[in-house]
Amino acid sequence: MCKMISFSKIFFVLFLFYFQNKILSQESVYFQHLTTNNGLSQNDVNDIYQDKQGFMWFATHDGLNKYDGYSFNVYNPDSNNPKSINSNLIYSLTADHNGNLWLGTTGNGLNYFNKSSETFIHYTHEEGNLKSIGSDHINALYLDQGNKLWIGTNDGLDLLDLNKISGGISFKHFNLNVEDNVLSFKKNTIFSIFEDSKNQLWVGGSEGLYKLSRDKNGDIYFRLINETIGLPKSTVRSVKEDMFGRLIIGTSSALFLLDRNDNSPKVNKVYDGFFNVIAISENNIWAGTNNGLLYFNSANKGGIPEFKGRYVYDPRNPNSLSKNIVKSLLVDHTGIVWVGTNGGGVNKFDPKRKHFRHVRKTLDTKSLSYDKIRAMFEDSNGTLWIGTEGGGLNMLLKEDANKNYNNFKTFETISKPFALAEIKKGNTKKLFIGAESSPGLFILDISNPKGISESKIEAVKEITHSVFSIIEDSHKNVWIGTYNGGVNRWLYQGDKVPYKKQVFLHSNKDSVSISDNIIRNIYEDSKGNIWFATANGLSLLTSKEITSSKPKFKNFKHKSSDNKSISHNYILELFESRNGDMWIGTFGGGLNKYVQPLKGKSAYFITYNDKKGLPNNIIKGILEDDYANLWLSTNKGLSKFNPSKESFKNYDVNDGLQNNEFQELARLKLKNGAMLFGGINGFNMFYPEDIIDNRHEAVTVITDFFISNKSVKIDEEINGRVILNKSINYTQNIELEYDENSFSFEFAALHYVAPLKNQFAYKLEGFDKDWIYTTSKKRFATYTNIPPGSYIFKVKASNNDGIWDSTPTELKIEVIPPFYLTKFAYLFYVILIILALFLYRKFTIINTTKKHQLELEHVENEKNEELQKIKLDFFTNISHEFRTPLTLIKGPIEYLQKNSENLNQKELQEQYALMQKNSSYLMRLVNQLLDFRKINQGKMRLVVRKSNIVSFIKEVTELFQFLSHKQLIDFKIETSNQNIISWFDHDAIEKIINNLLSNAFKFTPEYGEISVKIYEDLDDNNLPVVVIQVIDSGQGIPENRLHTIFEKFYIEEDKNKKNPQGVGIGLSFTKTLVELHRGTIGVVSNVNEGTQFTVKLPMHKEAYLNIPEIVCKEESDSDFLMRSSEKESFAIDYNDDLLDDGITKSRSKLPILLIVDDNADIRTFIKQVLNKEYEIYEAENGEEGFNVANKITPNIIITDLLMPIMDGLELCEKLKTTKTTSHIPIIMLTAKLSQESELKGLKNGADDYIRKPFDTELLKVKLKNIIKNRDELRQRFNREINLQPKEVTVTSTDEIFLQQAIEIVEKHMMNTDFSVEMLVKEMRHSRSNLYLKFKEITGLSSSEFIRNIRLKRAVQLFEQSDLSVKEIMYMTGFNTASYFAKCFKKQFGVIPSEYVRQNDRKEDLE
Repeated sequence: MCKMISFSKIFFVLFLFYFQNKILSQESVYFQHLTTNNGLSQNDVNDIYQDKQGFMWFATHDGLNKYDGYSFNVYNPDSNNPKSINSNLIYSLTADHNGNLWLGTTGNGLNYFNKSSETFIHYTHEEGNLKSIGSDHINALYLDQGNKLWIGTNDGLDLLDLNKISGGISFKHFNLNVEDNVLSFKKNTIFSIFEDSKNQLWVGGSEGLYKLSRDKNGDIYFRLINETIGLPKSTVRSVKEDMFGRLIIGTSSALFLLDRNDNSPKVNKVYDGFFNVIAISENNIWAGTNNGLLYFNSANKGGIPEFKGRYVYDPRNPNSLSKNIVKSLLVDHTGIVWVGTNGGGVNKFDPKRKHFRHVRKTLDTKSLSYDKIRAMFEDSNGTLWIGTEGGGLNMLLKEDANKNYNNFKTFETISKPFALAEIKKGNTKKLFIGAESSPGLFILDISNPKGISESKIEAVKEITHSVFSIIEDSHKNVWIGTYNGGVNRWLYQGDKVPYKKQVFLHSNKDSVSISDNIIRNIYEDSKGNIWFATANGLSLLTSKEITSSKPKFKNFKHKSSDNKSISHNYILELFESRNGDMWIGTFGGGLNKYVQPLKGKSAYFITYNDKKGLPNNIIKGILEDDYANLWLSTNKGLSKFNPSKESFKNYDVNDGLQNNEFQELARLKLKNGAMLFGGINGFNMFYPEDIIDNRHEAVTVITDFFISNKSVKIDEEINGRVILNKSINYTQNIELEYDENSFSFEFAALHYVAPLKNQFAYKLEGFDKDWIYTTSKKRFATYTNIPPGSYIFKVKASNNDGIWDSTPTELKIEVIPPFYLTKFAYLFYVILIILALFLYRKFTIINTTKKHQLELEHVENEKNEELQKIKLDFFTNISHEFRTPLTLIKGPIEYLQKNSENLNQKELQEQYALMQKNSSYLMRLVNQLLDFRKINQGKMRLVVRKSNIVSFIKEVTELFQFLSHKQLIDFKIETSNQNIISWFDHDAIEKIINNLLSNAFKFTPEYGEISVKIYEDLDDNNLPVVVIQVIDSGQGIPENRLHTIFEKFYIEEDKNKKNPQGVGIGLSFTKTLVELHRGTIGVVSNVNEGTQFTVKLPMHKEAYLNIPEIVCKEESDSDFLMRSSEKESFAIDYNDDLLDDGITKSRSKLPILLIVDDNADIRTFIKQVLNKEYEIYEAENGEEGFNVANKITPNIIITDLLMPIMDGLELCEKLKTTKTTSHIPIIMLTAKLSQESELKGLKNGADDYIRKPFDTELLKVKLKNIIKNRDELRQRFNREINLQPKEVTVTSTDEIFLQQAIEIVEKHMMNTDFSVEMLVKEMRHSRSNLYLKFKEITGLSSSEFIRNIRLKRAVQLFEQSDLSVKEIMYMTGFNTASYFAKCFKKQFGVIPSEYVRQNDRKEDLE
């Protein structure tokens, strides 16, 4: 019975111990293991050290190990190398102030390791040598603040003053107890050495704790103080100091605390156990024992450190401690805890590791039932539901919840629950469970959490397809998404009334049906809209359509041609963020943001994919934290997305995730803010605010150097010389020969949190322009065939959270050129080249010159032949072009010469019109050739003015209105703005428009359409341009000829055309004009559809400034109004008008009256009566009167009949027969009463008679009537088109004068250079006299008379011929459409095309 009781007690103790270990092992501590499988030489890790650079060093029973986070470099004894380490049994490590290592071995003494040269020096015990080390078995090494190395051995304590080693090595020996004359091995064994913050040295040995003290003589000795501080006799294995200055003492029996701040300090026991090693970081105490790693918190200065946990080996947890016996500990520069075990290698633990708690299936029956998670839900009772793919449904009640998640209850009835939702109806709460099965929907009453049982699960047999999504909307309607069975809608009718059920399926014939029958997710947004994630697009039901019997779905699908469409058609996740943005996760297209439609614009999507920072383009789940960040689960880990910055922060399995792959829609945000994401290996739980970036920068080091893919060793001879005389990470300069210019570097980041997440960037300055980025999987840089020169290799690294090293590592590389590329070699080459050139010139230059001359002549001949051919083709073309109009001029002339007598007037006019038409064509052709020549010679100049380009183009195109009417073509001008003000050259624009429209009319058939569009736009530099488009519906231009139509001498070669026209310069001329105008011209054409020419010209003045060929005219310039396009036509008329205006200004504004009478009293009387109405001149006889009349050319003359020297009849006859005065009306005064004398006077040209004595009123009336009559004749001349000269003249002399003037103008009708000066010469009048005669007879100035005759001829041609407006313009001496239209409108009140239309309407009415 006693034995049974004893056995029960033992079993109970063992159970408690197991249970305690089990609980502690479940803590969320993740140990990463480094063992022989990873490159560690041996799994017994006796000591750990981190040097200044950041390398980790491990003392093992198989040599010294150096670790850079990726690989190990092992130092073992080499019998062939006396400078190698002398033992594999390394027990302790430390480093001096220079960073070099000191190694204690168990049997081979002390080793000094020079890290730069990677060589070892050995110090062993020598019998009889008191200066040698006291024992070869070393247990502890410690470097104090004074740079003195303390060495704990099995035979006491040795001291090596590193400040004095230059004079030779000498060890000083200390025994632990001077009172013992004979020391046993056990009593003198040292296990630990420590110097506290007060520079007090403490030594732990087999007998207890020793303190460095001085005796009465001042000599140093070590005093055992166990009894003084109350420490039980036991082996002191480790001594450390906490942040409050208290000693933490690890012994073979317990862990003790010694607070030296007390007056009589005594130790306090902290924890029982066998303690091998202690490491302290801030207020954390880590203690290695023979039964795991213990963790204490010493935040309380006045209290004992609080035990927080034990970490032991757990075979069920691959991330538990690898072995329970902890031999060494170290907290590195970044806070990582390194644990060296006996047989388990190195364990690495980061206390600041991302707090992703990992929950998965364990051996515990209440753990998760299966690791592959498919659904997660928290109901209103606080119960957590986890659906697995194959392991059933897991339930964790609120009261059973703990941080270890190990109180689940499993329901295996439903093997694969994929969707979970709580539906409330009345007072009943039901859990709807969607599953991959048939039926696919199950319901469980969860109103009473404690009464939930698996037997209460009910199947809904009407749902025959698998259910992947369930929601209850804000109106209590239930939506059930199935796999290939569409969506089920259950409309809420009341708490006690069944749902109204309906199924909606996709139909190819219905564009407003749901986009697919596979429904992966359903979501209601804040506006009440319902979104559906399907396997073939995104569907949306607006809130208005939710209850409709035939709801209209709005579908969104990917369009490859539209980068604003949704990026992929397979949709998984739907989520609305707090600010109302809708986010869509796709199965391959990344993350999409839905941008709602604005006024007049459609909705669109913004895509975020792996190119923008996502780790993977498959989005499995989306949750939002309290800082508006989106957490995304993918197939390559989790990603934290900041929508405002559009930045991603990615996390993977190295950060503590269950796996890189997460499961579809397995995500949940708990009411307490925790986030859960399920994957293929359980699920992660975390609080987003706890996921903090590691701010410690990585230290970047170069770990190896290769030449031609072969590692270069220290002091290794390559090509007869040593390249590296020290370790590569201590080397600052490397010099390479020219044939060693293919080299590589290997590098590492000494940041151990998650080395595989560290990133690297490198560049070779002088060779690379930018940084080259790489990952930890490719930690090397390779360069081949680097040219001789000086370079700097730079490399930097980031830590696991993307924080980059601010001080890149640099290494200078010098590639020495070969001897034949040195400066001396180049100098030698220059001398050789100069000598060779001299010899070459002396002996071969003549022959070369001759040969070159022959080659030049050959090339010249070829160019001349080519040029000759081009010229010949051009002249052949132009000759052909001239032949047709010349034939149509020569033929009618010959025909008229032979048959003129037999032809009637109509036939004669037809021949004349034909000759006129072709003469005009020849004139235009010549003018175009001259303009083309000007441009080619660079003599063309532009004068740009700021004016309304729309109105100007309308003036220019008026000429083509008649042609459009004639050819039955719909011709129109289109512009949205009638007042586009731009800087342009009128002449250039007119020629451009004429050429383009001429082409359009030439190739557009009857009933076709031609339009000119004018509008404003912006060019590529966002500067304003005016766009002119000429669009026709003609035959179009073949695509293979579009690129040649702007070439010089290009002619449309079409064998089907009977009459190809043009010499091939029109479009080339147009293009050159456009480019001279700083613009562009382009063409788009389709055969049988038409052609569109687009001209774009700058609108702003700045585009034309500082260009030699262009002058800008401001309104302040005197010639601003004289357009360049009208200059040639208008300049002559303008000059004529100026001269005529000068004559007008020199005369009185009143009519000029000449009184000729020998009686001075009569002259005075008449002058007094008429001086207010006339400018009056006097003469006392006929001779004097004739001379005065010739001088002043009066408007009217009153003369007496009887006068001395020359009487009135003679004067009248002389005035009327003189061409300069024949037009002047004359009134004769006479005292004779005979009718015969009056008749004689009238025959001599007198206009009227007044008998003396006369009534002054009668005289006034007669004068006014004569002036009025002349005014009427003048108006009639201007008004009537086909008026004969005799109808508006009074005398035959005036008739002859006017007839002659008309004939001269008709003769020069087509001469645009014809001027008043030329008319004066042919009429043989003075300019002023000619002006006054025209003014008196026609009321027009000389220049106005010429224009009048031309315009009347134009009207006649409009009425009597089918010529176009443009042809008539040239035939009547105008060479610009704008000036012709302006003059025509001034004369007749309408523009030419309108006149033609009016005339046509009159004919139709008749």
